[in-house]
Amino acid sequence: MSGDGISGGSAPAPGPGVVVGLLGPTGVGKTAVALELAQLLGTRIISCDSMQVYRGFRVLTNQPSVEEARSVAHALVGCVEPGETFSAAEYAALVRPLIGQDLADRGWALVVGGTGLYMRAALAPLAVAVDGDPVLRARLEARAAAEGPGVLHAELACLDPAAARAIDSRNVRRVVRALQAVTATGMAWSGRNDLWVPDYHHPTLVVGLVVERAELYRRIDARAVRIVHGGAVEEVRRFRQERGLEGTRPGGAGIRSAIGYPEICRYLEGRQTLDETVNQVAAATRRYARRQLTWLRKLGDAVIIDVRDRGPKEVTQDILTLALSNVCPKEPRYT
Repeated sequence: MSGDGISGGSAPAPGPGVVVGLLGPTGVGKTAVALELAQLLGTRIISCDSMQVYRGFRVLTNQPSVEEARSVAHALVGCVEPGETFSAAEYAALVRPLIGQDLADRGWALVVGGTGLYMRAALAPLAVAVDGDPVLRARLEARAAAEGPGVLHAELACLDPAAARAIDSRNVRRVVRALQAVTATGMAWSGRNDLWVPDYHHPTLVVGLVVERAELYRRIDARAVRIVHGGAVEEVRRFRQERGLEGTRPGGAGIRSAIGYPEICRYLEGRQTLDETVNQVAAATRRYARRQLTWLRKLGDAVIIDVRDRGPKEVTQDILTLALSNVCPKEPRYT
């Protein structure tokens, strides 16, 4: 695990013992705000991203740059082998002690990312177990490998059409997780509002950053160019050379379900151009951003901040003011 140190800052002392959860769609500008906020609070950034946990893919998963890592310590970045499955339950088991440590040492904890389920697992009990029956999960994963992910996705469409519409049929990990939940509980995985009941472990302020859709898409398009041309192709090529083509096929466990991985694999196999790869990565990221915004809408207790025409320092000051006044909408229950 990387990032055990804590960067100093000029936060009010002592801290009020508040966890700040910073959410938002890919490309909205969470990183810049998080860096400002962490330095101000004198704490580290605890990553809440289901793909940034995988080591060896700094560019593909948009992990902190060398300069960013030097300025502020990060936790739960590059700490899992890229071929391993990593669930929200496993993430919760790692992140909750870190949050407790930061609250005890600094009076603040800062959890930042775009994976809504991971954020929920970090901050509060989940109404539905996210790890479930490992035997059932293994059986579903074996079927996906033998029969193809499309077969499982078709079954999910029959049992929970809304979940199937929201999940890319090529995303084996998410298809298996949703089908596992439906099979085990007999209940639809989608539309579970009880996942978001504000029943936090600690006093918590959840902030969602948003920006006008056209601007968000412009940022996503620029991000896709940076990723594909900035080293992600080399990261995927090296992984496939080290692990072999059979063990690195897109859609499997770990990094193989990351946005950009299957698109880059198609480029490496000579099936499309680099420009086509950039366009496909951008399109997949836009679809994911729409799902992230759906998660945000389910979070009725979040403070939504529109960052359009506002710099990171200004947004950070707003968040700090809310945190110092311990504004937690809907008066969440602390457990």
